Amino acid sequence: MKIEIKGNKTYIEEGEDSPGVLMDLDKQQIIIEGPSFPEDAVEIYKPVIKWIADNAEMLSKLECIFDYTILSSASNKMVFEIFVRLEEVHARGTDVLIKWFYSSYDEDMLDEGKGFKENLKLPFEIIEK
Repeated sequence: MKIEIKGNKTYIEEGEDSPGVLMDLDKQQIIIEGPSFPEDAVEIYKPVIKWIADNAEMLSKLECIFDYTILSSASNKMVFEIFVRLEEVHARGTDVLIKWFYSSYDEDMLDEGKGFKENLKLPFEIIEK
């Protein structure tokens, strides 16, 4: 896993089994996209959780885009952990918006998004691409 920081942007390079991540403090945005079935999902998602914790006080809003091609059960648990952290940030007054993208033919990813949306107290859009 390669992490690169340029100014207020943190990048995690996409791998064969892990998503690419962009955390942009200036745009107040997190984008996670690609496959997510790494051997160690905690290792992949730990920097995202840390970034949220480290920057929560500086965020007036936060747009979070999730665009997976595949999501393992271990990754699913870590994504839920991110959502729990985002709920905490939202409860403190930061506007948080989740955008969950899925391909029209991918009912599993649609169901994943619906499951998360039902269990969260966050603005959550499910968007077909």
